[in-house]
Amino acid sequence: MTLGSPLLFSSHTCIGNKKNYNLFFCKYGLFRQESLSLPTHSNIQTAIASALYTNKYGKIKVQNQNRMKVYKAFAFLSLFMMLFYHCALPADDKEKGDSEGEDTITSELPWEGETDKFTINSKEGIHLNDPQEDAGTAYVTIPSTSVKNTRWEFGVHLTFNPSANNYARFYLTSSSNVLSGKLNGYYIQIGGSKDNVALYRQNEDGSKLLASGRELMKGNNSPKLFIKVECDNNGYWTFWTRLESENEYVKEKQVKNIEIPASLCCGIYCIYTKTRCKGFTFHHIRLSNDAETTTTPDGTPEEPGTDIPDNPNTPELSEDVRGMLLFNEIMYDNATNGAEYIEIYNPTEKAISIPTLYLYKMYEDGKVYSTTTLQHKDSSLPLTIPAKGYLCFTKYVNKVIQKHKVGQENLMEISKFPALNNDGGYLALSSSEKPQKGHTFDTCRFRDEMHTTNTEKTTGISLEKKSPELPSLNENWHSSKNTTGGTPGIKNS
Repeated sequence: MTLGSPLLFSSHTCIGNKKNYNLFFCKYGLFRQESLSLPTHSNIQTAIASALYTNKYGKIKVQNQNRMKVYKAFAFLSLFMMLFYHCALPADDKEKGDSEGEDTITSELPWEGETDKFTINSKEGIHLNDPQEDAGTAYVTIPSTSVKNTRWEFGVHLTFNPSANNYARFYLTSSSNVLSGKLNGYYIQIGGSKDNVALYRQNEDGSKLLASGRELMKGNNSPKLFIKVECDNNGYWTFWTRLESENEYVKEKQVKNIEIPASLCCGIYCIYTKTRCKGFTFHHIRLSNDAETTTTPDGTPEEPGTDIPDNPNTPELSEDVRGMLLFNEIMYDNATNGAEYIEIYNPTEKAISIPTLYLYKMYEDGKVYSTTTLQHKDSSLPLTIPAKGYLCFTKYVNKVIQKHKVGQENLMEISKFPALNNDGGYLALSSSEKPQKGHTFDTCRFRDEMHTTNTEKTTGISLEKKSPELPSLNENWHSSKNTTGGTPGIKNS
C-alpha cells in the first residue's frame, strides 16, 4: 500500500500498522509546517481548501488568524474521526468486509507447484485455469510449519455444484509439497459425494474422516462460502462455515486429533472433469498463530470414514449415457458351490464414477418389473469402474472368489441381488431408478440358446461377451471357456 493511494484509510492499513500513520504525518507535515501538500485522493482536502490559497511564490497566506485556527482544528478533528471509524469497525463488519473486499494478500503469497494451471492476481485470488482444458488434478502450496495454535481462513467459489468427480481440498498441513502423492497432514474437503465441508486426516495409508459439516452446497450451482479452521495447543480442531448470504459463521464440529504434529506446507488441491477445469477460485487466504486454547471439547470425533478415491479422469455423464457402460458377463445358472453374478465393462478411455446404478429385469416388450439398486454399503462412496475395467455384482462374494479363483478387487456384494431366471430373461443397466430417456447404459438378453458349449449342460458356465467393446447383441455372446466356468471381475476367456 502506497501513501496517497485511495485505500490509505482502509481497515487493512489501520489494524496493527501504526508506522504507516507516522509516515503519513511526516510526509505531509500536517499541522507542523506552514507549507502543506495534500494527497490527491484525500477525503480531507475539501475540508480545508476554503481556508487556504497559494500565491505566485507558492507560499500560504492566512487571511484571518483566528479563522485559520478554527479551520485547522476542524480539519484535525475530521481526520481523527475518519481514522477512528476505519480502525474501530465492529468485529462482525470488519471481518465480513475484509473477507469480501479486494484481496491483496492471496496473490502475494509465495505459491509454488503447478502454478501454470492457475491464474493468481489481486482481483480473483487464485483461480484454477488449466490451459489443457481437460480432466485432471492441480495443486499449489505455500510454506507453512504451523499446526497447533493456528487459524486458517479462506473463501472459495465454485461455478458448479460439487460432485464425486469435481471437488477441492484445502490442505491445512502437509508433509509434502506435492499434494497429489502420499503425505501426512490434515485437509478440509469442499464437496465430493456429499455437498458439505469436512475435515480429514491423511497419512500414507489413506484418509480418515474426522468431522463433517452441513450440506450447505446442496442444490447450489454456484456456491460461495467462507471457511475458518483452528487447531489449539491441546490438539482440538474446530471449523466454521459461512455462505456468502449468511452474516455470521456457523460452528460445524470440534474434534481432537494429534496424530500428525508437524507440517511442511499448506495448499490447494483440485480434482475436476473437463468441463470444470476453470471452475475453482480460492481467495482471502490468511494464516495466524492466535487460536484460543480449548480445554474441554464440545464433541467427539466422528466414526472413521474412508476418503473418496481420486478419479481425475472421470468423465461426467452426458445427456445420453448409452454405451458408456456395457454388460460383459452373466452367470444366471450357477453351480451349487458358486453364485449368480453380473459383470459390467467400461469401454471408454476414462474411469466412470457414479453414486448408484440400477439393474432392471424386464419382459420381452421392455416393461420393467423389478429394479435393484447397485451401490456401496457406505452409500457416500461412489461406484468406480476404471477405464477399460470391470465391476462385478453378486450376492455372495466369497463364493464367487472360491469358485472362480479371482481376487476381490472388482467384486461388489449386493445383499438384495436379484435372482436370475435359469430359463433366461432381459436386463437393463440405468443411471435412473425409473426408466428415463437417455439414462440407459445398455440392455441385453440371456438364454441357453446363446451358449456355445459342446455339451447341453450349461449349469455353472457363464455367458461372456466375444468382444466387450461391441453392443450386447445376441450374436456377441458365447460360453465362458475358463475351467472354473467364468471370469468375474477379470478379462474374458
